[in-house]
Formats: sequence, structure tokens, C-alpha cells
Amino acid sequence: MAYGRKNKTLHVRGYKEKGNINTPMELAINNETDRFSLAIDAIDRVPKLQRIGGHAKEKFRNAQIACRAHAYKHGIDSPEITGWRWPETVSLA
Repeated sequence: MAYGRKNKTLHVRGYKEKGNINTPMELAINNETDRFSLAIDAIDRVPKLQRIGGHAKEKFRNAQIACRAHAYKHGIDSPEITGWRWPETVSLA
């Protein structure tokens, strides 16, 4: 549906087979569909953020490294990853 459209603001991510036994987060990182990769990609694609987003990109890359290290050591994703939930929103009414 999105392929070949003239709208250049839409970017599609797909699955990249790596052939390993990985945790869900490792698979997401490999396929660049994890929350950290998507945030890094957004920073790279928004001109204003390219100039000011370096610290955030470093933080996200470090989080990916920590996720991989935990999975390598324990064989599972960390509780911070598996137990993550959207923060509760505050009603503006």
C-alpha cells in the first residue's frame, strides 16, 4: 500500500532474517524495529533534531548495547524491556 507513493514522509520498516536464536528484543534491534532504532531514525530524518539529537542517539545506542548484553548473559530480555508499559496519561479535561 505504501510502496511507490509520492509521500516522502512515510518510511516503512521490514523484517530482516538473521538466522539466529535471539530474544524478541534482539530480533527487534536486528530488524531496526525496536523503540531505540526508531527513535534514532526519527532523529536522523528530522532536520532540527539532527543538530541537537546527538546525546539522545548515544543514550539509545547504549540502551541497545545493554539489552544485547543482558540477553547474552541471561538468555532472556531484561525486565525493563519485558515489563515496559506506556506511561499513564494525564487527562486535560
